[in-house]
Amino acid sequence: MANTSSAKKKSRVIERKTRIREMQKSKIKTLIKNVESSISEKDQKSAVKQLKKIDSKLQAAGNKKILTRSKISRIQKSLNSRIVAIAKK
Repeated sequence: MANTSSAKKKSRVIERKTRIREMQKSKIKTLIKNVESSISEKDQKSAVKQLKKIDSKLQAAGNKKILTRSKISRIQKSLNSRIVAIAKK
């Protein structure tokens, strides 16, 4: 338990930042699910549109240290490769 006023404020700041980061992660996960649903429906145009939208969100999350660069690149690579696979079929 925090005793000093500065320690109490720091714990409030940490809680607030944690909530914000959780919300941003949740938004990103929702966007990923939307892209995956478009991929499963084999709708390439919609999937590409949504992928462009999610790319900027992923880069912003990387800049804010919410997601690591490697995780971002893994997400982008897997979604891109799945969309390309739709085009080949």
